[in-house]
Amino acid sequence: MIERITVLGGSSVYTPELILAIIKHNLNVGEVALLGKPGRKLDIVSNFCKRLVSRSGYPLEIGVYTDFKEAIQGARYILNHIRVGGMKARMRDEILPPKYGMLGDENLGPGGFSNAFRTLPVVLTYARQIEKEQPDALFINVTNPVGLVMEGLIKTTNLNAIGVCDLPVTYTHKVAALLQRDPKDLFVDYIGLNQLGWIQDVKIDGRSRMSQLLEILENCEDDGFDYKLIELFRMIPTRNTGLFFHRGEVLQQQKNQSRVRAEVLHETELQILQLYDNDDLCELPALTRQRNANWYENSILPLLKALEQEESTNAILCVRNNGCIRDLADDSSVEITSMVSKAGIKPRKAGSLPRFLKGMLLANKESERLTVEAILHQSYEFALQALTINPFVPSLEAAKKYLDRIIKEDKIELH
Repeated sequence: MIERITVLGGSSVYTPELILAIIKHNLNVGEVALLGKPGRKLDIVSNFCKRLVSRSGYPLEIGVYTDFKEAIQGARYILNHIRVGGMKARMRDEILPPKYGMLGDENLGPGGFSNAFRTLPVVLTYARQIEKEQPDALFINVTNPVGLVMEGLIKTTNLNAIGVCDLPVTYTHKVAALLQRDPKDLFVDYIGLNQLGWIQDVKIDGRSRMSQLLEILENCEDDGFDYKLIELFRMIPTRNTGLFFHRGEVLQQQKNQSRVRAEVLHETELQILQLYDNDDLCELPALTRQRNANWYENSILPLLKALEQEESTNAILCVRNNGCIRDLADDSSVEITSMVSKAGIKPRKAGSLPRFLKGMLLANKESERLTVEAILHQSYEFALQALTINPFVPSLEAAKKYLDRIIKEDKIELH
């Protein structure tokens, strides 16, 4: 039995989906400890979670905490999905970069950079406390930018940490549907960095089905696939990976849109919170399901179940490199196919990067490394270097203007 799972950022309006996924998958957990800031939001979300459990009759306790040390005591798994600055900060990450001729995104490019400056110092503070108080816990990070957060954790802590993103799982399910197989039947050979990953091969019973899959994709109409890139490189990129190869077109779309995604999500989350505040509500409202936040159902719960079983299961995770990708340093974060079981997590050795990917991924990784250094040393020089060499930043001039703007707005102290 898992005595406790702790959720950092437990007041998220999507936390009830985690509770329902635990119940649906019959995960043997004594308590889910929700850590959040004191206030009405935590009360509303936690009370709704308690009603969901009560209605189901499932033997699960919902703990509510505002003290970090109390919340992590005895936790086997610590799930991190804090959002430093809230949805309004994400809006800025999406709105501001296009003003300087760059893509707006909370994970990649300048938006991911400014997100990391807010987020990484907080996560590292948590990580050091966990190292001291609960060193055997597995820290599961879903906080964006996942790759950069993991880069910082790997380089500066001894925490047992992994990163989880919904994109690899989403594409695994898409591919399984095309091949008319259960996702569990597939071995997906996946390589890259978080948000910049590719499916190199798909195997069933040890035999490659990639040629068959590519033929099916020639006549497929799913708008989640980038058919031009698939045809060109004979590999399958995730949606965000394609942003790099279509920077000009995506930037123009962003400049023309009336609202960014963060604005829509912020409005939706306020509406969801109002629904949860109804004491008679005992089931997940349709508005929450429309958000399609299925990472708990499709990513987190299968991972937790795999970690509790003797038999190994495949999962695509953001982990320490340790020679998995030859072209990257051992202490880099990479997103790679891994074997997961009760015995632990064993990332597979993927060899070298495909040649057409190497330049872009190495530049992105060096930008991540410099971003972490800039945060740790409060260095303006490292920060400007990190932005200037980022593949999503077009020039030194754009990098400097953006950096100076966020320093002023976020009151960042660099020297």
